[in-house]
Amino acid sequence: MRAMRKFLAPLLALFLLMLAACAHAPGAKVDMMAEYANSVRWSDWDMAWRYVDPATRTSLVLPGDEQDRLHDVKVTGYTVRTSEPQPDGTIAQTVEIHFVDQATQVERTIRAHEIWRTDDGGDHWWLTTGLPEF
Repeated sequence: MRAMRKFLAPLLALFLLMLAACAHAPGAKVDMMAEYANSVRWSDWDMAWRYVDPATRTSLVLPGDEQDRLHDVKVTGYTVRTSEPQPDGTIAQTVEIHFVDQATQVERTIRAHEIWRTDDGGDHWWLTTGLPEF
């Protein structure tokens, strides 16, 4: 039994390392889009802003009032309705976002159109359309 444990422990460690490596394999697009979606779901706008394309950020600098407004928005649902690869290599998504405006306590729903692009072979994907407009 002891000999079997000595054999299984390294095998289990190797399996866990392989599993961890697979988690960072070419699915970066899916992982990044899922991380962005989670940021929006949790209304973590500072984190969501990090997924916005740096070139887009320069034209979408959020003034203080808009940043304060986003902090009043609490997302209650984020659902990808369509996700389609485009001929230019981008990904076009339509998402439905349910949210509550803390000022009015009214739940609303918007549809946002997202365009995602990569410039480094798929290792990092950027949202070119900016944060959703509430």
